[in-house]
Amino acid sequence: MRILLVDDDQPLMETLAESLIHQRYAVDIASDRETAEEFISLFSYDLLLLDVILPDDDGITFCQHLRKQGFERPILMLTARDDSGNKISALDAGADDYVVKPFDFEELCARIRALLRRETHALPPVLQWKGLKLNPNTYEVTYADQPLHLTPKEYALLELLLRHTSRVFSLDAIIESLWSFEDPPSEDAVRTHIKGVRQKLKAAGAPKDLIETVYGLGYRLKPLTAAEQASATEPKRVPTPKLPKPETLAAVIKAWEQYRSVMQERLDVIEAAAIALDNGQLTQDLQQVGYANAHKLVGSLGSFGFPEGSRLARELERLLQDEPSPQQAAQVSSLVHDLRQEMAKPSKHQVKSVAIAASPLLLIISQALEHSQTWQVEALRSGIQAVIVPTLQQAAAIFPQRLPDLILLDFTPGSSPTLTAANREQLARVQQQQPGVPILVRMNSEVFSDRLQVVQQGVHGIVPATASPQQVIAAAQQTLKDVTGSARVLLVDDDPQQLTWLQTTLSLWGFEIFTLDDPNQIWQTLAAVNPDLLVLDVEMPGINGLDLCQVLRADLRWQALPILFLTVHEDAKTEGHAFSVGADDFVTKPVVAAELANRMLNRLKRSHAY
Repeated sequence: MRILLVDDDQPLMETLAESLIHQRYAVDIASDRETAEEFISLFSYDLLLLDVILPDDDGITFCQHLRKQGFERPILMLTARDDSGNKISALDAGADDYVVKPFDFEELCARIRALLRRETHALPPVLQWKGLKLNPNTYEVTYADQPLHLTPKEYALLELLLRHTSRVFSLDAIIESLWSFEDPPSEDAVRTHIKGVRQKLKAAGAPKDLIETVYGLGYRLKPLTAAEQASATEPKRVPTPKLPKPETLAAVIKAWEQYRSVMQERLDVIEAAAIALDNGQLTQDLQQVGYANAHKLVGSLGSFGFPEGSRLARELERLLQDEPSPQQAAQVSSLVHDLRQEMAKPSKHQVKSVAIAASPLLLIISQALEHSQTWQVEALRSGIQAVIVPTLQQAAAIFPQRLPDLILLDFTPGSSPTLTAANREQLARVQQQQPGVPILVRMNSEVFSDRLQVVQQGVHGIVPATASPQQVIAAAQQTLKDVTGSARVLLVDDDPQQLTWLQTTLSLWGFEIFTLDDPNQIWQTLAAVNPDLLVLDVEMPGINGLDLCQVLRADLRWQALPILFLTVHEDAKTEGHAFSVGADDFVTKPVVAAELANRMLNRLKRSHAY
């Protein structure tokens, strides 16, 4: 499906485009009405996202024009003006939805998907043709129940054919539907994609002509026979699993770092207007440019995770909309100063990303996706990040850079009251692909031999099918504690804020955390806590961490105590010195809490004293 974004805020639109492209849409961006009209004359779009204020026109007027010209596809209006009058005008002009800047990227993408679903309501939720199935909700493709691992363009090509099973697509039509205007491939490249899909289908057992070449015209799916048409049934609806929040957050954070300088330049323009106002030299042109940049910052800053920055920009927009009075000069300058300080802080997305990264990751593999929201909410309340997917393969695609801390296999969907061969195979496959990760099993069977078998296969615990969401997550919490053995960990650092953060986040893994910000109290604290693991900083007032480690290694009471250094020093000399005086591990700050927790756990497992 193809989407046109019409807005002159380039950083915001490019970030949104990346999110939509990741969801398999082809996206074009137009910065004004003239460019948008050229795109619409060249391509067929499934949805138009239109800003209310454009450099060369009013978005509401443009929307009315498009409707009069016969444009029938959904139009979503996007604006920083949050008043009912604008909403009514936009909807009366023919808009299908109205979103106010700043917006949440996930919510906006969800609204776009909802509008596109409304347009294709007659299509089944899972697209099927003979033995071929494609689920647009999970991006899974199978033939005869065998998964097909497709590239994004191969997936988009197959979805295009499945959504229009009676149509023959020329190479030009495929390019127009699947590629953006700025990045069209050659016809040979499209043929290569088609060849790749055919090869993967054939490897899964499909006939070689499932994608049929209509010579001189293009490509289509081979038509069904009369018998196949008679036996075709509508597939069962599959609920949409929630996509992982960390992925979206990471993309938005990355985009902010990319466009931070652009936001600073916008603020510099506003500051120039403030200085000119203070000196009595503000021209109408500079005032209008300052107003336009403040207007853009309202939407951009809020969407990139700076709600207070968005509020300050909105105040500046209000003051600069009409020529401000000399008496307002101090207010404008104060707002610019406050906004610059706000933009120097971490965004709420960065704060949330740290919190998510610090949480234990519970991976739930289940076909009962209707439970996903209640499980995830309950997990969040307990400080655990839960991700629910129907297959292990999908989990690997979602979290390529982080292993789960715990896996829950749900064997309850289906009518079988006993453990099936498919259940056993799935358990073995999970153990093979995720070695060392503790596993819980949720199952129907009360048969003793079934339960004995999963326990003998190394499952950490069994959750009954009747367990409530609270009981499921409580079992996960207990398992995390069992894995760590409620190990007693002493953290020694002269930074109280660092100690507070570490105590909060590491406690989620089941560690019993003790902190000490005065290394001179180390001997009394060691005797009182009797820790299973000691975490030291290198540079501390009074006692150097390296010297302390060396002394501990000479003390018969503590020479076997595992010691991990957590420090800002990342040079090889300091690291080598740490290991030479007896350190067991060396981690540099800043560190993701999940990595630190796993390093601590691995060190405890290797310790003879644990």
